[in-house]
Amino acid sequence: MIAIELDDLIDELEEVIAAGVRLPLSGGRTLIDEGRVIEIIDQMRTVIPEEIRRARRIIAEQEQLLAAAQARVQEVLSERGLLAAVEAERARLLQQAEQEAAEVRAGADAYARQVLEELDERLSKLLTSVRNGLHALDERQPGA
Repeated sequence: MIAIELDDLIDELEEVIAAGVRLPLSGGRTLIDEGRVIEIIDQMRTVIPEEIRRARRIIAEQEQLLAAAQARVQEVLSERGLLAAVEAERARLLQQAEQEAAEVRAGADAYARQVLEELDERLSKLLTSVRNGLHALDERQPGA
């Protein structure tokens, strides 16, 4: 749901830019609603950390489930006196669970990096557009 919100905010940012007024004789520069752009960027700053927190929360929940399952398995095996016979299997399962948790962490990190890189690219384009608009306004002022 958070990723959808971020995509919506990016789309809204693009709409604000597209709705800007083209300045005649300015080389394609556009005048945009700066306040709305800043508001959207602030919302993005709120959404991105939440996405990262959500990924970390999922990882923590998975680790808790694995720990609970491992504790229950050890309890059952201890009660039956089979703990020594299955120690190797337990170690293998623990290693597999740790590997899967590492993969989940890596996937969450990769997703967060992708989202941040996309945001960086879009914000760079927006910043260039804003600077071009400011530059065009500066050029139009007498004595500038």
